Amino acid sequence: MQVLQTIQADQITDRVRAKFAMVAPVLEATLYSLAMSRVTRLGGFDKITLHDLAREFLSGSGDAGICFEYAVHEAIATENPLIAPLASEVLEDLCGISGGAVSILFGPEKNGRIPIIESVQDALTDESRVYVGNRGHPAKLKRYIPQIVRAFHRHEARNKLPRSIMGLWKADLFLGNTGSDRWVGTTVKINPTALEGAQGLRIGIYPRVDKKDVPRRDEKLNLIRLPLPYDAAFMELYYKSFYLVRAFLRADASVPPPVALPDAEDRFVTAELAARRDFPLLDVLQVIRDMSQESLLDNKTVETVEPTAALSEDEGLDESPKQTPGSESVSLSPTPLSGS
Repeated sequence: MQVLQTIQADQITDRVRAKFAMVAPVLEATLYSLAMSRVTRLGGFDKITLHDLAREFLSGSGDAGICFEYAVHEAIATENPLIAPLASEVLEDLCGISGGAVSILFGPEKNGRIPIIESVQDALTDESRVYVGNRGHPAKLKRYIPQIVRAFHRHEARNKLPRSIMGLWKADLFLGNTGSDRWVGTTVKINPTALEGAQGLRIGIYPRVDKKDVPRRDEKLNLIRLPLPYDAAFMELYYKSFYLVRAFLRADASVPPPVALPDAEDRFVTAELAARRDFPLLDVLQVIRDMSQESLLDNKTVETVEPTAALSEDEGLDESPKQTPGSESVSLSPTPLSGS
């Protein structure tokens, strides 16, 4: 009896920590989506509590997409095993960038809410190159960041960018590797049908459509597709966490009733959030990220996703060769989210 209880507790702990890891970027994206007039009235982002967020937040049709961008970025940045190995494999096998995936949050529409220009330029060096899949010398990315941001806001500014990166203002992330200092513009879409290419974009991340939808080069869009799996994997964790946060906010930053959140682990997560409802949200985010970090690094179990065969069949790579030939492909081993 005691052995069974111990095993069950460990499984719940893993799932809870995984949800804490995903809840953090969902809450952060929700915070930065607030109208600036409300943020100013409350004294700035650093003063807004969880309870304030519940009172100020208004649901909108783009909420899931905005939160999805933040969740994808943070999962790659923290080496979440539900996505980081797959992103690294796509970068190496289809972009010729080895050494593991690193994510830099971009998206010029976020500028003003978070300091995009400063944070991106701090992450890049003067020699950082952006690879677009065409022949020719890759552009130095850092020098063009201010122009790319201006191109997002003003159509006439787009014509002043080099032709190879004229559409890079549509990027949500830059994926690459700090060792090689090579990067690719990446678009992130919660709706697979909204995926579109642009000059300078190289990778498109979206929820997987079906089992045949695997990482591959899309010649029509001129993008490398990186679909994210559902069952016991990234998309399932994302949606569970997204709706958990929405239920929590609708309950005025309190634990929702069981009919809204029937899973005990979800109510545990919301109870931890409710206990901190009167603290500044940015402080709470750091706490719950600390609570999640151990499981992110130690997660090693269950089902495998099968993108490797499709990757090996694609003959076309970017103009630069792989830095580490002969490396083994990576398979995902996500922790199941549903109890048996």
